[in-house]
Amino acid sequence: MTVIVKQPTIVAFDFDGTLTRGESFFRWLWFVTPWWKFIGYFLRCLPVLLAYVTRLMSNDRAKARVIRIFLRGRMRHPLEVRSRDFATQQIAKTLRPEAMARLRHHQKQGHHCVLVSATLALYLRPWAELHGFEAVLATELGADADGRLSGQMATPNCYGPEKAVRLKAHFGVDRIFAAYGDSRGDQEMLAMAEHGFLKFNGL
Repeated sequence: MTVIVKQPTIVAFDFDGTLTRGESFFRWLWFVTPWWKFIGYFLRCLPVLLAYVTRLMSNDRAKARVIRIFLRGRMRHPLEVRSRDFATQQIAKTLRPEAMARLRHHQKQGHHCVLVSATLALYLRPWAELHGFEAVLATELGADADGRLSGQMATPNCYGPEKAVRLKAHFGVDRIFAAYGDSRGDQEMLAMAEHGFLKFNGL
């Protein structure tokens, strides 16, 4: 007898700008960093941010520099606790109701919804658990054996082509049912989807 294994219906959602209004990374940094330190770190980041905005520096390099400035040497566990607070207390203020309604629609259909984002899994994972995502494919932070952050990414920045790489590796498929994104960093993920939605409009 031949047993047919049905592949899950996979729906991928970008986070910043798709499920939320605007970016979350610096809001998170502000939440987990004392204000006087945040100001100092932010001033050190200004040349990096300027280079990124003027396209003299890639998304990957800019993010790596900011992570190193803000997070190198911090202990992972207290940051995880604060990140869970951020996920439960702050993210809800920025969610797009029409996008969340679309997520609920797919979940009611029994689709496997996955969050695929260049931002940090440290705070996306607890939020995604609250909202029933099957998986979180995002940027992970490196830490030593004592839990002290190295200031480096433990995985490639989950942006652009890396989003498609992660989806293929996680699910073992070349095509997915649907994907939602809002920027050029989502193009490769959208290209994998039978139904791709750029600049989410609730359709």
